[in-house]
Amino acid sequence: MTTARPLLRLSSPLRTLPIQQAPITIAQQQLRRHFFSLPNLSSSAETQTLTACRTMPYPSAQLYDVISDVDAYDTFVPYCAQSRVTQWTSPDASGRRWPAQADLRVGWGGFEETFTSRLHCVPGKSVEAVSGADVEGSSPGNGGEGGAVFRSLVTKWQLRPLSSGTGTEVDLVIRFQFANPLYSAVSAAVSDKVAGVMIQAFEKRVKALLGVPRL
Repeated sequence: MTTARPLLRLSSPLRTLPIQQAPITIAQQQLRRHFFSLPNLSSSAETQTLTACRTMPYPSAQLYDVISDVDAYDTFVPYCAQSRVTQWTSPDASGRRWPAQADLRVGWGGFEETFTSRLHCVPGKSVEAVSGADVEGSSPGNGGEGGAVFRSLVTKWQLRPLSSGTGTEVDLVIRFQFANPLYSAVSAAVSDKVAGVMIQAFEKRVKALLGVPRL
């Protein structure tokens, strides 16, 4: 009887060849880097501050009358869709009353919120609107925690007459905090321009009401 022999004899065990990976492109590296460097959206949104300043050739008293006319904000202030004064101060020494509380509906970039805002008026010097969760009666808009978009929103106008008597320096400061940090990322492209757009609208309103300045 003839013994069958194997047709193939392995001289050494089988070895697994390494799999060569294609080199990572620059675009893939950037995508990976951007993905892992996304902000932590689970943390609270930070308070942001926007400012704008103008020197205007009008007396501060005339400018203050425009700024303190909160009922008219929705006719000229960008991002203000509705404004209505709901409370007034007691008459001051001159017999004039100033707005103390108002309902303001504001928004930009698709976000909108209605606030009951406390108003702090220092005649001839400043008007400050404080809105948000800390103000009793604030009503939430769409989205965010409990439906709110903004956790807080503070807008302050300040007037400083120039020592030369030739005009007034107008400062606008806006401080706000979104209820959801995702809104901060979405609005980043437009939020820096808000204060500048608002003060430009104020300049236009002043010129329409007061005409050529007489100092």
